[in-house]
Amino acid sequence: MPQHQHINRSGGFSLVEIMVGMVIGLLSMVIVLQVFTMFEGQKRTTTSGSDAQTNGGIALYTVERDVRMAGYGFSIPEALGCTINRSFNGTTLTALSLAPVTITQGAGGLPDSIRILASSKGSWSIPARVSTDHPAAASNFFLNTTLGMAIGDLLIAYEPGKDCTMLQVTGIPNGNIQIQHQNTSPWNPPGGQNIFPASGYNAGAMLFNLGSLMDHAYSIDANSNLVFSDYDPTTNASNVQSLLPDIVNLQAQYGLDTRAGIQTDARVDAWSDTMPADISRIYAVRLAVVARSSLKEKGDANGVCVTTANKPTWSGGAIDVSKNPDGSANADWQCYRYKTFETVIPLRNLIWRQS
Repeated sequence: MPQHQHINRSGGFSLVEIMVGMVIGLLSMVIVLQVFTMFEGQKRTTTSGSDAQTNGGIALYTVERDVRMAGYGFSIPEALGCTINRSFNGTTLTALSLAPVTITQGAGGLPDSIRILASSKGSWSIPARVSTDHPAAASNFFLNTTLGMAIGDLLIAYEPGKDCTMLQVTGIPNGNIQIQHQNTSPWNPPGGQNIFPASGYNAGAMLFNLGSLMDHAYSIDANSNLVFSDYDPTTNASNVQSLLPDIVNLQAQYGLDTRAGIQTDARVDAWSDTMPADISRIYAVRLAVVARSSLKEKGDANGVCVTTANKPTWSGGAIDVSKNPDGSANADWQCYRYKTFETVIPLRNLIWRQS
């Protein structure tokens, strides 16, 4: 019988099969990478947009919280707008206007800045009336009450037709109702330098107690950061710090009651960029904050961005983001996404005085 010869062949893939497999693998890898790249791009866009929304919301809340406190402790409405003369360590300082809120408009649509003044006294205090004429060179005030006053408190002296004066209580003697403001305090100038009116303050003038002055300011710096300035009356210096990034614009307006005569309902009927001569007619502030995503989106095939076609708007009109906060041109402004936050803030301390 013939013997059958068994031939064993090695199993495996041919060269053609291997090449086909490599092509399929490479195509699959390209598709996976494209999907991953698209997903990552969408994730970065979503994340940066979320960051802009968070930063803008916090920025608006931070400024709004301080504006709501504006004018707290300014217990003599007639004194609003008076010029406050003051001195620190023997140096006459720039006069301060007793305005709860001061809006400085940015030129040509650049970001505005806001300054807020209020009393930071925690305990209750009432205005005091001057009972005896106070000559310009005197170092004590005779009053009808010192209720709520304490050594170290900052006071504002007010008399119609005269500048106001800031002074600090250095003593409250027993006996006659009075407070001392001697030059042992840096806020009370030494002899030879006088910040009081030449005729002093007559009996009937008023003093109101700040305790300590709260002087806060908000602005946008050249790097698009929301900047907070906190004034320290103990050193006459401000602590300035950056709070939030990618805040590209801040716009604000005064809400006014422009109707003639004495009004008691404090209803806003006009909005203005300019502070009125009668500060007591300011009852609200309209505020807008614009936050920008940190991610610069890619342009089209020609490098042209169409991420944002139109400039952000608010109730006061369009907000120009084609300029950086320092005024330089921003040619890439359309490559970013923007979030605008707007609110109306009632100045409750000015409204409540009407009740």
